[in-house]
Amino acid sequence: MVRKLFVTDIDETLSVGEAVSEEVQEACCRLKNCGWDVMIATGRTFGTARNHMKAASATQPAVLYDGGRIMSMKGGEIYSAFLDVSTAGKILDAIWNMPFEIQITGDEEIYCRESDKETAHFYGQAGVPVHYIETPRAAAPVYRIGLWIKPEKLPAVENEVKKLFGDVTEVTAGGEAFLDILPKGVSKGSALERFVSTLPKRPEVIVAAGDHNNDLSMLQYADFAAAPLNASPSVLLAADFVMPRADENGICSLIDYILSPEFEAGRSGGESYRGERYGGESP
Repeated sequence: MVRKLFVTDIDETLSVGEAVSEEVQEACCRLKNCGWDVMIATGRTFGTARNHMKAASATQPAVLYDGGRIMSMKGGEIYSAFLDVSTAGKILDAIWNMPFEIQITGDEEIYCRESDKETAHFYGQAGVPVHYIETPRAAAPVYRIGLWIKPEKLPAVENEVKKLFGDVTEVTAGGEAFLDILPKGVSKGSALERFVSTLPKRPEVIVAAGDHNNDLSMLQYADFAAAPLNASPSVLLAADFVMPRADENGICSLIDYILSPEFEAGRSGGESYRGERYGGESP
């Protein structure tokens, strides 16, 4: 039975890049040994998240593709949501010649243009199949369409995509330079809620950690939300606990707190509890 559930984003929350520090690995193992179940919720594919799941001592299925998929520890499909083929085609038509990288997530494979070199390099290094396409079409299923954009241009592109497709899709920033276009109603929060609904009983407490806007729905669903000090402003406002940055092993501070008597006292107090923010004032 899942009594206490800890859910964490990967990039800029659990780790920076592909390596999870030994300190964070030890803290996650300690959390698991203290009776917590651990779960990853990420925009990554299973192939690019698998090593992080192992390093975090994950015990539960992973939320992947920013909520578009839930997969078991061994990569078995539990749940999937797809973009309508017609909608995906219209989106690609609209953005095809714009000056940013396009990555289309299929079934553990990526479609992109030959010019999308960063996308091809990242997924290719991880062993994820990369297929080049010459026209704005990709083979079904399409789980999401991602845009890799210069950070200073992301807000304007996000607003434009929302104007064009916000009524039939979810559009969310997954980082300073990444924009996700997902099926309507799909998010990390909706996927986490779906997973929890399959359990015999809702966990006594759910703690979630994330750093960017694609994590907001998950943090809002959790009983206790945490974010690193360099998280986006909206995520910081939603956080009960603000921890050091991922490159300072901030997850260790969060785990220390939720294993402390102070956290347990807050849980048993019958009221909403707020963790102390790392480093002082609320944003």
